[in-house]
Amino acid sequence: MDAIGKRGTVPAYPKGHPIKLTKQQIAHFKTFGYLIRRQVFPPDELAAIVRAAEDRWRQMETAGKVEVGNFIEPCPQLVYLADDDRIYEPVSQLLGPGFIWGGSEGNRREHRELDDHIWHSDRDAVNGMTFGCIKHMIYFEPTTKDTGALRIVPGSHHQAFAELLDPLNEQRPDTCRRLFGVEGGELPCVPLESEPGDLVMFSQYLFHGVYQKQATRRYIALKFAEKPTAPAHFELLNKYTPDRSTLHESFLSSERPRIREMIENIHESWMRGS
Repeated sequence: MDAIGKRGTVPAYPKGHPIKLTKQQIAHFKTFGYLIRRQVFPPDELAAIVRAAEDRWRQMETAGKVEVGNFIEPCPQLVYLADDDRIYEPVSQLLGPGFIWGGSEGNRREHRELDDHIWHSDRDAVNGMTFGCIKHMIYFEPTTKDTGALRIVPGSHHQAFAELLDPLNEQRPDTCRRLFGVEGGELPCVPLESEPGDLVMFSQYLFHGVYQKQATRRYIALKFAEKPTAPAHFELLNKYTPDRSTLHESFLSSERPRIREMIENIHESWMRGS
């Protein structure tokens, strides 16, 4: 099956087929901090994902803006995304054995909820940025630079570059202009333009932002983290990664082997870091 969009014909990955990253893709991620994998989800599968996500959002909608943590965990139609070969195998390649679940999000904004997502990084550099953290984004609408695509500063997940950009983390509307003499939307960047069915992956140390959002913006996010081994890793774990008490019961009692392993690794990591 082929999905045809403005970028031409792109082969869709068959559901459940193991997808390994190439050496070039691994080098790209490690060097620049991101990957866009085209048409990972064929149209019929994406339509089912959207339906399930809309059902979840509908249960808790507030004035057109919905941001939900633990989003896929209790949803039978979505939980497979956490251990699907197309996501799980590349994470294993990039983070190594014993990686842990970092949680999921479901975000929908409509109409007037079009505020900019000002430049920032999701993770700080407390440990020399050696503790890998990866976020996956599944967007439900096409995104371009002018319609709310995620913008990233490539390579900003490396320590020296991150230290130069760290003042951006104050996230004030005038920060970019004060630091670099340009508005946030003019900062040099790469827009991660995507079509529905694409999978956007990036290091959570990477500096990113969103400008010129479109009227409807919907996505699911999945997060994974490397198995912590150093004291500073446990500090970061304690700050950002959910412990068992914050995980949904359906995830804790899951019989899916990969999910159980990720949860057990969380427990082991918290015990070691306590």
